[in-house]
Amino acid sequence: MRRWATIAKYVLLLALSQPVGTMWHELAGHGLVGVLAGGRIASVEVWGLQIWPAVRWRGFEGHYGECDVRDIATVTGEHLMELAGSMSTFGLAAVATAALWLWRPPGWRRAVLIVLSLWWIDLLTYLLPSWGLRRSLLWGQASYSEPYEAAVALGIPGLLFRSAAIASCGALAMLLAIRIWRDRSSVTRAAT
Repeated sequence: MRRWATIAKYVLLLALSQPVGTMWHELAGHGLVGVLAGGRIASVEVWGLQIWPAVRWRGFEGHYGECDVRDIATVTGEHLMELAGSMSTFGLAAVATAALWLWRPPGWRRAVLIVLSLWWIDLLTYLLPSWGLRRSLLWGQASYSEPYEAAVALGIPGLLFRSAAIASCGALAMLLAIRIWRDRSSVTRAAT
């Protein structure tokens, strides 16, 4: 019974992770950096639901979300705002992974941190269009890689950005897997 409760907990958290992660990507990433760069948020949408300036159903338009930031004064500010979406989810994944290693919390807190640790996937999937692949299995542009295009426009060599992104996403995945394996091994040893 306990095993099914654990599975249900992770299924619930993973289901919530996509819209919550999209909102984080749009607001903490694009929105915050766009405002700090002098822009203003005209609208925010997550999975077809507009949440700003008024809550209303716009309908699913084939993308996870959008934060329409306008009036950014500089081209550099625009590119930083574009890069910030995926970097915000990656940054939170890194913080969650570090928290798992430093504090090793139990129960729901551990489950939430494990799910947040997976948010590096956002950066990795956003790189796919830079190789001509779709970002999502069901939809998504195959020609525009938001963080890659922004990084290149900011003067970061494309190969360097891709390599650093893949290596750092791989490192976070490996650190999470090792933490889960070690926690599971210590629980197994304690039970015997």
